[in-house]
Amino acid sequence: MPFRSVVRRLSSDQSGISLIEWLVAMFVFGIVITLIANLYVSTTRAMDNAQNTNQNTRSASNAMNEMARMLRAGTDNPVSSTGFGAPPPNDPAFVYARNESVLFYAFVNLTGTTQQPIQVRLRIDSATRQLLEDTWPATSLGNGYWSFPAETTAPQRTRILADVIAPKTTGSSWTFTYLDVTNTPIPTGAGTGGGVANVKTTLASIASVQLTVTVLSRLGVADHQVTLQNTVGLPNLGLNRTIS
Repeated sequence: MPFRSVVRRLSSDQSGISLIEWLVAMFVFGIVITLIANLYVSTTRAMDNAQNTNQNTRSASNAMNEMARMLRAGTDNPVSSTGFGAPPPNDPAFVYARNESVLFYAFVNLTGTTQQPIQVRLRIDSATRQLLEDTWPATSLGNGYWSFPAETTAPQRTRILADVIAPKTTGSSWTFTYLDVTNTPIPTGAGTGGGVANVKTTLASIASVQLTVTVLSRLGVADHQVTLQNTVGLPNLGLNRTIS
């Protein structure tokens, strides 16, 4: 066939992809793109959920471990005798014991080789809901006796143990629940500032502390929250607890 005839035939050939075929192809392509987009969004969301949950779990675990470490080291503060006869009773380990804060003496060696107690405060900031740990060093009075600065004194060290702790809800536990030797909760006052009666004999009856922390990704958002609970004994106090 002559070359010109071939060119003439191809130029006049109207065969190809029809409009309906284009529409079908675009429809199928749209379905494929939609499936891919949904898969990408689902995968990204699942990864974000896993990452947030993992981060909150690690934060809750670290906070729980540190609080337990400090509380296990809780110890009475010896008081020197001011006269004849038996010395006055020691100051109990707990200066106060409240629903969302606690101040106590602990024998923890944080720096160096010098063995001396510290004063520890664990608390939840009412505004930011951060879980904070404050510590103050002791001052030696000689002969194994120690004094501690007032709580209003700036702490020697402050650490953020968790960024956001969820507020207490109906049916949930306070951050700190105080138990006696029979594992019975010691009554506390209402509200975040409520606590065990600030009486030496009552404070001295605390044999263990139940810790409950619910860590959030951010304040007001309950997604991915993680709750841990642990009961911490106080071996230095010499109280015979009932272990159930």
